[in-house]
Amino acid sequence: MKPTGHIAYRPDIDGLRALAVLPVVLFHADVSGLSGGFVGVDIFFVISGFLITSIIHREIAAGTFSIRRFYERRARRILPALTVVMAATLALGYWLLMPSEYEDTARAAISASLFVSNILFWTETGYFSPGIYDQPLLHTWSLAIEEQFYIFFPPLMMLLAAFRRGALRWIAALTILSFALSALTTQMRPDMGYYLLPWRAWELGVGSLIALSIADMRFSRKVLEVMGFVGFGLIAYAVFIFDKTTVFPGAAAMIPVAGAALLIVAGKERDTLSFRLLSLAPLVWIGLISYSLYLWHWPVIVFYQQITLDRPDLAGCLIVFSVSILLAWASWAFVERPFRKPVGRGLAGWELGRPEYVLGAGVLSVPALSLIILQSAGLPGRLPAEAVRLASFSQDRHPSLRDCTARWDAWRAPSDPCLFGASGDAGPDIAIWGDSHAAALLPEVEAAAIRNQRRLAYLSRSGCLPVPDTERLDGKTGRCNEYGTGALDYLIRTDSIGTVILVSRYAMASRGYLTDYGLAERDWGPTVFADAQTGRWPEDRRLERLMDKFDSTVARLRAAGRDVVIVYPVPEIGHKVPETLAKLSLHGRTPERFGLSQAAFDARNADVIAALDTISARYDAERIVPHDALCSEGHCAVIRNGIPLYYDDDHLSSAGAALFGPQFDRIMARPRTDTLAEERCGDARCRLRH
Repeated sequence: MKPTGHIAYRPDIDGLRALAVLPVVLFHADVSGLSGGFVGVDIFFVISGFLITSIIHREIAAGTFSIRRFYERRARRILPALTVVMAATLALGYWLLMPSEYEDTARAAISASLFVSNILFWTETGYFSPGIYDQPLLHTWSLAIEEQFYIFFPPLMMLLAAFRRGALRWIAALTILSFALSALTTQMRPDMGYYLLPWRAWELGVGSLIALSIADMRFSRKVLEVMGFVGFGLIAYAVFIFDKTTVFPGAAAMIPVAGAALLIVAGKERDTLSFRLLSLAPLVWIGLISYSLYLWHWPVIVFYQQITLDRPDLAGCLIVFSVSILLAWASWAFVERPFRKPVGRGLAGWELGRPEYVLGAGVLSVPALSLIILQSAGLPGRLPAEAVRLASFSQDRHPSLRDCTARWDAWRAPSDPCLFGASGDAGPDIAIWGDSHAAALLPEVEAAAIRNQRRLAYLSRSGCLPVPDTERLDGKTGRCNEYGTGALDYLIRTDSIGTVILVSRYAMASRGYLTDYGLAERDWGPTVFADAQTGRWPEDRRLERLMDKFDSTVARLRAAGRDVVIVYPVPEIGHKVPETLAKLSLHGRTPERFGLSQAAFDARNADVIAALDTISARYDAERIVPHDALCSEGHCAVIRNGIPLYYDDDHLSSAGAALFGPQFDRIMARPRTDTLAEERCGDARCRLRH
């Protein structure tokens, strides 16, 4: 790489770039053993902070810094390859993505063009969330963070220089503040910690601090060698030991950040072992193409899985890696390098030439094309009608879910549930309470309430168990304790309610991890539940704690005179069902053969089902068993008579919920009686246990 900003070229920095990008690529390609490969992004942040601050600091000191030239250099460095990758992604998506996926990709392309895609993905998904493999531009979040940092950083450096304030002191203070924010709040708000600049700025700040102070650093050769050894060790530890359970970035990110910082400092002397190792030709070459490799690898992985509908095996990993390297080299040679330096001068003193006109056209055309895709709802006419029809079932859910379900920060108090069914002013006489699996059943439960002239109360908070005094600590949702305790109180004190239907995704709480099968579960992070009084559930006692809570909840409802209906686990498919069926159709394969083996369902749910059987018998609760209707002859179906039974990987569609209409009708057809708790459940089994 040619030197920029008049700082001496350091080949070891390119080698360090290779240490950053290779773990990311291999981690995303599902190579075993590299469970913490995602920390490569943090190494990139340190390198970027170091190099950019070195350039700005030297130019300000020399009196040659121009903020216009700075942003022009950034544009030449970032935009050409990014524009080509986005254009190629939209082109390939035209043939492979379903309409809703194509819309999401177009939205991401616009956000990436404006360098705000980190904010988009923060609002829509998480880094370790299921279903990220239909987001080919997800990785642009890190570019957005860097460019947002460089909106504020050069003016800050200029301001500090103008007022003769010590840049090192002020940037150190801001870096410490950002680190404190990340360390103290990441566990509570992990997606914020991962995607937003205030939580990430300290990593770039560490690189900046090295740049501002490295000239004054004096270390013996032995100390520098130790620094290099420790730096390699810290990065290796993070790459091989960290995984999706690590609270990250937070304080844990200091390990790879410190490793990168130590290697940068150790490489200031060119005779150190770390400098020589990082300057090896293969690493330097990977470092030179690292930006393009980072840009290309994720779309390659996503589209590989869009075609194969499976994660890469060994051969797939080799294909993904080889194609990514080839595209990265071509992008570096024919896109990055030609745009690095201007070839002419244009209007208003801007240095422009023919490549820049091409770049300008590309930068404008990608958002323009993306707007067309959004305005046309994903251009459905480009696909066969049957594929579009199947994919459309991803929206087959109750229209009032967003307003009536307490979703994440969209709070709806359990004391004010939505009411469905029979009209009139009478209070509800039946209720459904649960997580998002209860929401999935709502279309048919409402239909049954209408058919049987019953008034239905709907209580649901996504990700929260239908139990009181239980909190969720993994940051994916919150206020579970408040909602669960309030919901039980509402159900007990509302005398008109005679029957309560309980629904939950039990595997999520009892297992912690959902990584058994399918693309939708590949990066599902751990779920963490806790008792409001005694704290986090021990990992080896999750099922016991869950069923103790559930048992106590059923007991309290029965003691209050409520009939209880328990809906058993729904088979979880591991793939987004409508989109997968559509792609099978698109590829000429038979959708009806897609599904889940009964053995896989049993392996995940056998313990839960046994525990629910015990509770159902103890409290004379009625059972609705979805797998009895969905699974037969060793296979759990996802489509029936051409209609998908799920709207994603684990939630039943309206058509799937309709399979249980006769059971809901039978429950609601019973006459409502206002008997006392002792009459309903005179047996000691059904009284509250102390």
